[in-house]
Amino acid sequence: MTLLISIAFVIVNELVPEMARPVPHLVLDGVLALSFLVLAVRYASLWIGAVMLLQGVQFSLHAYFFVTKLVPGRTYAIVNNLVTWGTLLGILLGTLAVLRATRAARSAPALPR
Repeated sequence: MTLLISIAFVIVNELVPEMARPVPHLVLDGVLALSFLVLAVRYASLWIGAVMLLQGVQFSLHAYFFVTKLVPGRTYAIVNNLVTWGTLLGILLGTLAVLRATRAARSAPALPR
């Protein structure tokens, strides 16, 4: 989902005039945050919840700049990039943890009944 939303951001940035981009950006951020929310509720996973919260920060950042009509600058870029990297790192580390736990469960000997 993160990859699809990233591709959608690129498409929006190429096809939509700069002044009209904030609304599609907010919609895309909201869709991604909601998809993480569904996953967090479905799997009751702390790492997905953390990623969802980071995506909520991203949504809030875009909403703040949209509502206040501020021009994004250096601070916006730094926060935006840190949150994006944090989200990607959370997905990577969470996936690795799940894979490790799955392998450990498969290799554990079955207990006799």
